[in-house]
Amino acid sequence: MKNLSDESLVALYIEGKNEAFDELLFRYKKNVYAYFYSVVQNKEVAEDMFQDTFIKLIVYLKEGRYQENGRFVGFLFRICHNIIIDYYR
Repeated sequence: MKNLSDESLVALYIEGKNEAFDELLFRYKKNVYAYFYSVVQNKEVAEDMFQDTFIKLIVYLKEGRYQENGRFVGFLFRICHNIIIDYYR
């Protein structure tokens, strides 16, 4: 699975292959956590945001809210950005 594109992994996950999601998580966990930590400077808050991101990602993928256009990273970090906005509200 490591050689597959993000879009291929998303398609496999939607088809029910949970290991595809595991690969996406592995690819982006460091960057997502680092992004949150750089903004909030709090380990516990960053961890909560990290978990919220991947829960929302699962929901969005299952609901078909991801449009396959080769921009998975942008989609993922848009979720991150929205979580940060919600945090500061």
